[in-house]
Amino acid sequence: MKTTTKACLAEIAANAIFGFSFLFSKVALESLTPSVLVAVRFAVAFLALNLLLVLGKARLDLKGKPVKWLLLMGLVQPVAYFICETNGIALTTASFSGIIIGLIPVAGLVAGALVLKEKCTPFQVVCTLLSVVGVAMTTSGGLGTVSVPGFLLLMGAVLSATAFSLMSRKTSEFFSPFEKTYVMFALGSVVFALMALGESRGDLASIAVQLADPGIWISILYLAVGSSVCAFLLVNYALSHLPASRAAIFSNFTTVISVLAGIFLLGDEFTPVQLAGIAIITASVFGVSWQKTPTEE
Repeated sequence: MKTTTKACLAEIAANAIFGFSFLFSKVALESLTPSVLVAVRFAVAFLALNLLLVLGKARLDLKGKPVKWLLLMGLVQPVAYFICETNGIALTTASFSGIIIGLIPVAGLVAGALVLKEKCTPFQVVCTLLSVVGVAMTTSGGLGTVSVPGFLLLMGAVLSATAFSLMSRKTSEFFSPFEKTYVMFALGSVVFALMALGESRGDLASIAVQLADPGIWISILYLAVGSSVCAFLLVNYALSHLPASRAAIFSNFTTVISVLAGIFLLGDEFTPVQLAGIAIITASVFGVSWQKTPTEE
């Protein structure tokens, strides 16, 4: 199997995992506050990465490498992205949030061309724009009340995701996917732990009470090991072999999985418009996957 094919499959798998994360987050948030969930998620994920090191399943060699770029990447993703997305969704509607987050492939396409000088075919540009239309259809249900702060925060999430793709692609010549993921989650675990402690005013007992229910740990482990460690390792691997402009469109596949998970597992309502949107997104993703870009490795 060709390396680029493996990279495309890695992106599809990663975003499928991300898609189910919304379901597990919904379950966990019935017992945990958002800040505690994110803090525990990244702490467990970082522990899992260290376990891989201890078992000899991964290597970490940062000596003599430009680690400052990884630290900057970690501030962008997961720190800035999670803060912007979480608070942006809280200040807007789910439909509006889905549409704005769906702009990530377009932003990635433009940024890849301007910053990394990547080239795309007209067909891939059309597929990318169609995927945004598909997201709008899939998340249809009325925009509702939209606040300016909420919009700005969601745009911050879009810019953070785009910047992450560019930096992950650019740093691939120095760092392995594991090294990039390790530093990202080391930084994320520290920042989110401090945020959770600040929100609880240092009351560790209140955090322990929230974590006492054994049932929520299934969700936490999925979010930490699956949606964090495995998914981001796959994304960083894919970005080592795919142009950022091409890889960005796969993020909209997350919408397809999250909607289908809600329908089949939570009994959410489903409309013909959503079905059409899912079909458009899926066709767009595979359209971009099928055609190579001139700058592809």
